[in-house]
Amino acid sequence: MGFVWHPTNLDAGIDGYIEIRNAATGEVTNCIIQVQSKATERSFDAETSSTFEFRCTARDLDYWLSGNAPVILIRSRPKTQEAYWVSLKDYFRDLAVRKIGKVVFNKQNNRFDVNARDAIQKLAFPADSGLYMGTTPKRETIYSNLLTLEPFAKHFYVAETEFRTPGELFAALREESSVVRGEWILGSRMLTSFHNLNDHPWSEVCDRGTVEEHDTAEWAQTDDPVRQRDFVKLLNACLKEKLFPRGIKFSRDQGFYYVRSTKDLTDREYAYQSREHRTSRYLFKGYPKKSDHAQMSYYRHSAFEGRFIRYGSDWFLQITPNYHFTRDGERQSFYAPALLSGIKLLENNQAVHGQVVMWASFLTERSLFDTTLPFVEFRSLLQFELDVGLDDDSWLKREAADDQKTLEGPEIDDRQQRLL
Repeated sequence: MGFVWHPTNLDAGIDGYIEIRNAATGEVTNCIIQVQSKATERSFDAETSSTFEFRCTARDLDYWLSGNAPVILIRSRPKTQEAYWVSLKDYFRDLAVRKIGKVVFNKQNNRFDVNARDAIQKLAFPADSGLYMGTTPKRETIYSNLLTLEPFAKHFYVAETEFRTPGELFAALREESSVVRGEWILGSRMLTSFHNLNDHPWSEVCDRGTVEEHDTAEWAQTDDPVRQRDFVKLLNACLKEKLFPRGIKFSRDQGFYYVRSTKDLTDREYAYQSREHRTSRYLFKGYPKKSDHAQMSYYRHSAFEGRFIRYGSDWFLQITPNYHFTRDGERQSFYAPALLSGIKLLENNQAVHGQVVMWASFLTERSLFDTTLPFVEFRSLLQFELDVGLDDDSWLKREAADDQKTLEGPEIDDRQQRLL
């Protein structure tokens, strides 16, 4: 456990003291626990596969509980390498239990081994001590959900236009070109875009004499909240245009991007490189009813909320994984809130992290056949190297294998649907 043991070498009373030592610095703390050790080579009293008993005399109890230091009783069987412990002052806090004078050990919960370290350390520190043991020295990599943006196009363009709404402007653009791009914003009859508005077809929908060219860096670094909001709107327009050809649609109602259904409603799987190995994930998947596998209960679409934010002089896309549930690939499922709540309850940190990595791979991937313009491109997820860290095994909740499997998609039968 990393603590210091001080035996008393006496035949009566306390057998020794455990002194807590700081694992980070090696310094002792002068915080102690008194130990009474009771060993045997025979079977424990009233021993079963999971419990056993130990009876304390009234004289021993009076002695153990009279001092102001914590006292633990360790019951051991050296030949089988077994040892168990209880905090006597906590165990006999109830006078009725003290009157009986019997300790019932649980072989699972009361095992005296390295896993009992934190509980023993906590027992040694007074509640009002304010003692801080320091962070365990451990190098750790922190992965964020911030996807770094590549440098923007050097210039953006602004011009006056006679069109009031995006719908009117789109209609006019379609009359001029078979390929209509959406990397622009419209407000107060002013058209703003990374596209050069002097070129066709943009020159046909704005006043050429009012076209102005501006430095993107100045706009990206502005502290003016109005101009910054307009810049974010333009980035969002570019992201929507980038993702739509790849089967990702933005939902105004839900406020997130989601994977569109396949034409024949077959599953869509995406292969990518995770932190450790090559893997894959279903972006779109149907789940049949338990009562009738020929009918679909719902379809699950992978989704994410994307928010452009600036830290210092750098811009990032903040990725928050989500899900979208439909009944036919288009219309939202009646049970979408319950399905979303169910899968969110089951997801742990690693599951969410895996989705962030998947979306980062999807957003940074670019093929030779990609025709989208590079107005919004991404590098990689921002990560940090720290000289301190936490031991995840000591606090992180581990889901059962069945719960992990359920992450692939909770099933809802007819009876559950009626309840929902």
